[in-house]
Amino acid sequence: MKKSALSRIPENVRKVLEDVREVSDQKGVAAWLVGGMVRDLILKRFSIDVDLVVEGPGVLFARTLAARWGARCVAHQRFGTAVLQLPDGLRVDVVTARRETYARPGALPDVIFGQISDDLFRRDFTINAIACSLASEDFGLIRDDFDGVSDLKKRILRVMHYRSFVDDPTRILRAVRYEKRFDLKMEDRTLAALKSACHEDAFRTITPVRYFHEFVRILEEEDPLPALRRLRSVEGLRYFSLDAHAEKMIAKIVMFQKEKGIAIRSNAWILRISALLACLPQDRIDHLLKIFQVARADRREIDKFLHFLSVPDMLPRLQGLFGEAS
Repeated sequence: MKKSALSRIPENVRKVLEDVREVSDQKGVAAWLVGGMVRDLILKRFSIDVDLVVEGPGVLFARTLAARWGARCVAHQRFGTAVLQLPDGLRVDVVTARRETYARPGALPDVIFGQISDDLFRRDFTINAIACSLASEDFGLIRDDFDGVSDLKKRILRVMHYRSFVDDPTRILRAVRYEKRFDLKMEDRTLAALKSACHEDAFRTITPVRYFHEFVRILEEEDPLPALRRLRSVEGLRYFSLDAHAEKMIAKIVMFQKEKGIAIRSNAWILRISALLACLPQDRIDHLLKIFQVARADRREIDKFLHFLSVPDMLPRLQGLFGEAS
């Protein structure tokens, strides 16, 4: 079934995909658009995350594209991956189709190159396991091996397999973020598997840095509270406690930003994590920021916000730390 979704994307992105089609035809290598952009096109949302899967040597394919576009190419031959930075700022990720195995829970995956079917199966949720062909003969054709389109229509979040949260516990954090961002509901067995992984403390198998990297993405949501509450309900907060005071403070900060139409100069997560840390003793704060390997500049920003959050009527005082109202 042909999809007209590609006609809705920005012109510069469409030109990129048409160039990929030409290179795919020239090299006789199948190329696919995958991941967030395909999902968001089906949801009629805007996205410019260009992720490509190639059934063949992905780095060679990426370098051919880089030469065509005058793009900067950072490649990792061993892993069959490359990142292209185009002159207009657009980023394109290229990977060789692969399947993954996990030597132990929480380990980084071992990679074996394969086909698009393998690459879709290795993904986290069915809604992210949808591909769009970029070959001339079926340009724009949706490949949906795992009924991800149906799950999107039903507003269901379904994990690809039920050991997924044990294999990679960061998917627990991703699940609550997707559930709230896209107004989905976790399928019953997915939720049961997630709760089981949390109950077994699956997060112990990954480093604090890996946990924190994914946790920050929750804090960067327009309103992180729904996902944080969900994470608390499944006992997935691990390093934090979302008490009533922190919840109230985050709610005030989010409302303040919306009402004032104010954009944060600093990264959004810094102010939100400061609200979570504010109720903790200083030695605990220092310990967390150390094991999360927070950059020194970010640490200074957090210290600054912690000071502002500790004073009465702090919200008006924060305005000076923000950009101009829109």
